Amino acid sequence: MKFIDAAENKKMGSSHKFLSYFKDYDFHFGQLDRNKPYNILEIGVQQGGGLWTLKEYFPNSSITGLDIDNNCKQYESEENDIVVFIGSQTDEGLLEKISKERGSFDIIIDDGGHTMKQQKISFFKLFPLLNDDGIYIIEDLHTSYWPSFGGGINNEETMMSTLKQLSDKSTSSWASRNDRADNNKNSLKFDYFDGHIDSVHFHASICFIYKKEYNDKTGRSTVRI
Repeated sequence: MKFIDAAENKKMGSSHKFLSYFKDYDFHFGQLDRNKPYNILEIGVQQGGGLWTLKEYFPNSSITGLDIDNNCKQYESEENDIVVFIGSQTDEGLLEKISKERGSFDIIIDDGGHTMKQQKISFFKLFPLLNDDGIYIIEDLHTSYWPSFGGGINNEETMMSTLKQLSDKSTSSWASRNDRADNNKNSLKFDYFDGHIDSVHFHASICFIYKKEYNDKTGRSTVRI
């Protein structure tokens, strides 16, 4: 099934996405077992189409939504294991509560308010709560270039700028190797993201960040074939 087919055949709700997103989701979700019982969180429920598209695509998964609009509760379904929380994506206590009540997540999609504050607070709180081998997705990253959303050209505090910096983390283990780095400019100390960013995939206005825990902080093992 293509992701756009799931959107067209969902049982409830409606949504608006860039057409290119469906191709991007196919590229990443197409590698997953659709019948596996994933735990999925979507920030930004709106008309409920995103939640029900995910349920159509991953029929055995638990789907959780978060939105500030009380009307979004209408898209819940106990029978289909779809639950909607009401509140702000910048409320770190609420984000932790959702993770505890619904279990740690395998997939998190941020399609919320799209401001720099919202995207960054949600990411830095939720990514550590994401399961290993999980995927964190941020939509509508073009707002990183919109001043009204806290973005701007050459603004180093945007979500896009943050993601560019985090992309270095996928290869950060090599930065600590004495034979491969300038000792005057590199530290042997690692932060959480050094050990947990597996890869960062940029597409038009959307990014997929894969989580992985490396036990060997000095580099990846190799194999001779």
